[in-house]
Amino acid sequence: MSAEKIVIVGANNAGLAVAQNLLQTGKNFAITMIDKSKNIGYLGCGTPMILGNRADSYKNFFYKGLDQIISQLEELYTNTTVEKIDFKAKRVIFRNKQGVKHLNYDKLVLATGADQVSLGIKGNKLKGIYRIKNLQEGLKVNQRLDLDCVKEVAIIGGGYIGVELAEAIKARGKHVRIFEAKSHLMMSHYDEPFGKIVEKRLRDAGVSLHLDEEVLAYDGEEGRLTQITTTQGTYEAEMVILTMGFLPNTTLGRFNLELYTNGAYIVNEYQQTSEPDVYAVGDCSTSYSNVLHELVVNFAISDAMRGAYVAAKNIAGERVSSSGTQKTNAVSILGLNLFATGVTVTEAQMHDLDYQYVDYEDWQKPLFMPQNNKIRLRLIYLAKSRRLIGAQLCSETDQAGVLYMLSLAIQKEVTIDELKVSDLFFYPNFNQPINFLTEAARLAK
Repeated sequence: MSAEKIVIVGANNAGLAVAQNLLQTGKNFAITMIDKSKNIGYLGCGTPMILGNRADSYKNFFYKGLDQIISQLEELYTNTTVEKIDFKAKRVIFRNKQGVKHLNYDKLVLATGADQVSLGIKGNKLKGIYRIKNLQEGLKVNQRLDLDCVKEVAIIGGGYIGVELAEAIKARGKHVRIFEAKSHLMMSHYDEPFGKIVEKRLRDAGVSLHLDEEVLAYDGEEGRLTQITTTQGTYEAEMVILTMGFLPNTTLGRFNLELYTNGAYIVNEYQQTSEPDVYAVGDCSTSYSNVLHELVVNFAISDAMRGAYVAAKNIAGERVSSSGTQKTNAVSILGLNLFATGVTVTEAQMHDLDYQYVDYEDWQKPLFMPQNNKIRLRLIYLAKSRRLIGAQLCSETDQAGVLYMLSLAIQKEVTIDELKVSDLFFYPNFNQPINFLTEAARLAK
């Protein structure tokens, strides 16, 4: 029996995860991967560590098992551009140094990620404006930061990526400004009280914050950036790093596959597009929100890994459905750990949800414990059904386990009242006799 031909367009984390899961099935697949970059499998989450001089080498920031995956592929084409996909003939047409080639497939996986757009800001072609989507861009930024002439660095976008970069670049001795058009930092995942805690830490560390301030233009001399003009003033800058403006890269299927409002490929619970033999995974595809009960686009590697597993299993003939997303997130800034899952209060208002929320703050452990930290918690729930729909935490301790539980609780539609009487253990090294989750839930109206 001949091998089933699988073509994966996009050889970064989502695409590699599809290939890895397919290979682990032990079934007869001839897998070809195509990517426009020469470096595949780079984990972009390592870039802040590189820029902050907290990593010896970028060579450790690559997908686990990359060499083994590559060794089992039928073909790998890098530095290669896919020019067209003939969905009727099931053929991929691509170009590299050897010229134009075509490749037939039985199943096609689109893992083309997201592209960063300039948002049409005047002067965006000046030298000194950088993106950090891939390894090459990150290394260019790292080299530029070594220069003594670079003193003022502006980060455009106050999401968690921008905040992480601000901490890293500040550690290089640069003056850093964050420009955010919204009212507080990390608004996509955290409500204002949590954003304000992060803002204080950054200001105390010497980072300048410009909130409710939109960038209007970049200005320069002899083709190189020298300053930024915003709705509130003009600032010197030798370097700008863009951390916003991401849109799904769906050019190849734009006129053949069904698209979401922001251009992402709409996929079903099996990661299939509107063409059953074409799958989409990662930032170029939709997810299903377990809170809103509608399609969303969640630029998160956890979504990409889950979608890759589901796609591979279904290609292999195993009917596996996606569990959907809670948009779960965590970030560590200047010793403070933040965790979020589900919707924020701001999002609940935007979607006209009839919600309530409760805030709680306390010491994590009994007061007699020598090492102790405060923990802040917000639980958001629907007023009528009492179903938990969101949670946010911050502490100097690791609360990842709590986040996992809350994410699953939202997925399983646990109510705030069930949390009041949940079986949560006590041991003084970890918590108080009445767990802070239980205490918070019992304060709910």
